[in-house]
Amino acid sequence: MTIKDLMVSPPGGFTNQVVLTFDEAMYLICCGAVLFRSVSVPAHHAVHHHAHFHSFLELSNGHRIREANFPLAMLDEYMSFLLDEALDEPAPWNTLEQPSMTLCFGRYPGTMTFSRYISRLNRPAASLKCGSMILLRELGVSRIFDRLRYLQDKRNYAVASEEERNFLYGELLMDPESDIRNGNTVRDIDVLSDLLSSEIWIDFSDPGEQIVAQYHLNGRCGASAELFFHQLLLSTELARRIDLCATYAGHSSGHLLSALPRRVAWGVRMSVRFFQNLAFEEVQQKDPTNGRSYSLMPQNKYAQIETVLDVGYSLKWPTMPQVEAKMMAESAGQAIQCLQWTMPSVTFLTGVVMPGPMASWMVLSCLLDCDHEDRTALYGLKELRPQSGFQYLSNTYWYWESMVGKVLGAMQGSKCVAGWIGPCISTPDLERVEYVRIHHERAPERIRETHVKTVAARSDPLGTLNGSYPVSSFHRPLPYSSTVDCIRVEKLALVPLYNLSGCDGPQNVEHKIAVQFAVNGRSIPVRLRYDVSFIAAAACSAGPHVLFYNYTYKQIQIDQLLYVTEWAERFAKNPIGEGVSSDEENDSDIDKGMVSKVEEFVTRRETPHAWIHIHLRCLMNARLRVSEG
Repeated sequence: MTIKDLMVSPPGGFTNQVVLTFDEAMYLICCGAVLFRSVSVPAHHAVHHHAHFHSFLELSNGHRIREANFPLAMLDEYMSFLLDEALDEPAPWNTLEQPSMTLCFGRYPGTMTFSRYISRLNRPAASLKCGSMILLRELGVSRIFDRLRYLQDKRNYAVASEEERNFLYGELLMDPESDIRNGNTVRDIDVLSDLLSSEIWIDFSDPGEQIVAQYHLNGRCGASAELFFHQLLLSTELARRIDLCATYAGHSSGHLLSALPRRVAWGVRMSVRFFQNLAFEEVQQKDPTNGRSYSLMPQNKYAQIETVLDVGYSLKWPTMPQVEAKMMAESAGQAIQCLQWTMPSVTFLTGVVMPGPMASWMVLSCLLDCDHEDRTALYGLKELRPQSGFQYLSNTYWYWESMVGKVLGAMQGSKCVAGWIGPCISTPDLERVEYVRIHHERAPERIRETHVKTVAARSDPLGTLNGSYPVSSFHRPLPYSSTVDCIRVEKLALVPLYNLSGCDGPQNVEHKIAVQFAVNGRSIPVRLRYDVSFIAAAACSAGPHVLFYNYTYKQIQIDQLLYVTEWAERFAKNPIGEGVSSDEENDSDIDKGMVSKVEEFVTRRETPHAWIHIHLRCLMNARLRVSEG
């Protein structure tokens, strides 16, 4: 495909006076075009019939487009849990974690998929409060361990038996309605689900509670460890009965898992992942009267070590020789040398990693634990803070959701690996090893429920026409023929802003960020202000396609972008939205908004990304290549 081919319009010898039929328009305009679709999924156990809205992309032939690029993420098996693995293509509503991490990372570093953008606007649903007359019996820690060891050997055994029911209602639960039990597995699921819905149990959907090693590392010591193992036992009993029902009902266990309350479903998933990666092994004691004692042994430690090494190589980690040396020493034995690792690292090495973004921070903790550098300045990395990053020796690394990561991820040589953007340029404003928090302002979210529901009609390649389609109503966007390659990033500047908590330490200080560009020999500093999301658009096939005349846009060359100073004042006039809502507001502020189209025939996208963080304009970054259709 050449520039000359792109300029042929209208196609096929048609003139502007011709009116196309529906079949002709579908063939000439829609064939190979990307179609936007939406779906509403009810939230289980939510008040007021709450529903979540999702979107997906497909071609005109009905084939769904896979937007995500997980080979660059490298942690797909840890970050996401598919509820129904029988589906041909992953769907954003088919995962335990929400927003879904399966359709998360865009094909370019620092970007997200359209599905992720829509899903993250959903508000969390308020769960219904469930009450139960079933009470828990007192159960000693030794008996809990004995039962867990028994379930470990029987974890693939999903057959209801009298012995199972006797333990459930004889030792674990106190049922005042024992006369109606009669081996009803569905009722057992309801009973266990109601019990685990209580707020006394650990909520593993909370990222702060997903460092599972903090509970099981000390074994029997501490009330938190006893609570954890008691919840593990209840969740495992529930998981076995879910598998039993799924076997007889012909559904996947994930399908039944999605019908459980959020807190319960995450606890069940934790129990499954626990037994997939850890095993109870009995420890011989000198005095048999003290009862049996168990130790936890990792089953997939070597695979976890390989994952850490792969992430380090992909990020071009500066101290890979030290990482390799410590990982080789760790792989020499079966048990994990816990004293040499922090809790997040132990959690990752054991493999008990919950779905969601915490896997990114755990694998980074493993890399940092292998180095001899002083980690005091990186204390802030212990918490999940999207707007953050750090300088490590000669490189900087940024979380993929941070403003800086979205801009520097567009530079040549940067990658998005395990949720981290790097290696990026260093800055003289930070120490050799230092953590940094980014000051930012929220970008206005003007997406509402009505926009998601009508996304198919609002983005139809045929526009708002119906029945007849004049050729004059469509035009083909024509790019400039010149190639622009005169922009470079000169410097990354950081200025401390203020102290958040009144305590000293870099983890509590936010910084203003500025990126200095060199454009045609002139230095232009650009301060990043708004946290804006970038969507990696899916490519069409058999293109280029014509555009309906009412889809207005403004075409800008990339070297002229930084000189554009006007910005969308409608954002300043409207209050910041809270996400997807169903309020009745005037849609004219969105429908009449002009879209700026910045075209580039090279792979440098950091300039338009930085410009958006200042002006908040609706912008489409057209990454064109002369050799592509």
